[in-house]
Amino acid sequence: MDATDFPGVELRARRMRIGEGVRIGEDTVIVSDDLVLGDGVVIGPGCDLRSARLEVGVAAQVGAGSRWLVADEAVLGGGTVVDSGADVVCRQWSVGEGSYLGQRLRIGAGASMEENSVVRIGHRCQIAPDVTVNPTEPVVIGNEVGISAEVAIFTHGYHAGHPVRDGHRAAFAGVEIADGAWLGFRAVVLPGVRVGAGTVVAAAATVTRSLPAGVLAAGVPAQVKRVLEPVALDAAARRAVVVGLLEGWMQRLRFKGLTVKALGAPGAGLRWTVTGTDRRWRVVWQPQDGELPGVAEVSRDGVDASALFDFSEPLAVRGVLDDLGHDLRDYLRRATWLFPYSVNSRGLVPERFSRLLD
Repeated sequence: MDATDFPGVELRARRMRIGEGVRIGEDTVIVSDDLVLGDGVVIGPGCDLRSARLEVGVAAQVGAGSRWLVADEAVLGGGTVVDSGADVVCRQWSVGEGSYLGQRLRIGAGASMEENSVVRIGHRCQIAPDVTVNPTEPVVIGNEVGISAEVAIFTHGYHAGHPVRDGHRAAFAGVEIADGAWLGFRAVVLPGVRVGAGTVVAAAATVTRSLPAGVLAAGVPAQVKRVLEPVALDAAARRAVVVGLLEGWMQRLRFKGLTVKALGAPGAGLRWTVTGTDRRWRVVWQPQDGELPGVAEVSRDGVDASALFDFSEPLAVRGVLDDLGHDLRDYLRRATWLFPYSVNSRGLVPERFSRLLD
């Protein structure tokens, strides 16, 4: 594919590699010295994406109306979604595989055309809408980090009315959010802070000093309230939780307008049929002996393919997900069971909503 395959799109690139099945919406402008768009990439309409090196991985998506000005390099990993309205200004920006960055992400918010203006976001992160990141100094976000809506991360702080010469302080220092951390709604992270792996920062907290791994912190300024001491489920408890998840999913499918029928099954297994307007699936849950919790299989009538969800550690999906498989993966993600896959999953739209969009 080349620039002529995208009417209504302005592509200005010295070198260009565009994979199969790429879609770019009208009125989008892309300016780059080195442009790489992997197979199945989707870029929405009305975007303006500019970077010396711009690489969007296989099946990644960029939402409508996004504006990127990234001097050196902007890289999205495979399956990552940057939702609509992202406004990004920095020197370097990279996002790993399978992450989701919500609507109206803002990377900038001050001096972000600087030598150290670098943002790195890891794999399988979940970032809610209206998050602000100021990268005057580097911001490093690890793997599987959760950031709630309206969180703000700052790497500089000063005010001209409080000058250093009068004894006031100015802060210029990077921020790191380690693997598995979770920042609650409207939390604020200030310059020089490191949030340790697996730590939870409560809603509306202001983090002024670094926090250790594996704690709950809250308040202004944020202080450690307790150590998090989770106890892993044994195989029997894990199986019980999985059955509850699947039964909850079936109830959700009924709400979405599908017909669900529970079937008898030999042993301790469970079976359901799920019927849509023009498709029918079978879902089978089969527990396993010993320390293995079990697998769920999603198959569609008339299609010689299925997807297996293995609830052992590490969580795994085998096979190809269709619409119902993606809905299950999305439902499990919301319940914190994050199954890796090559693309982000989206749930089926409930019929009572979708009919209004026809």
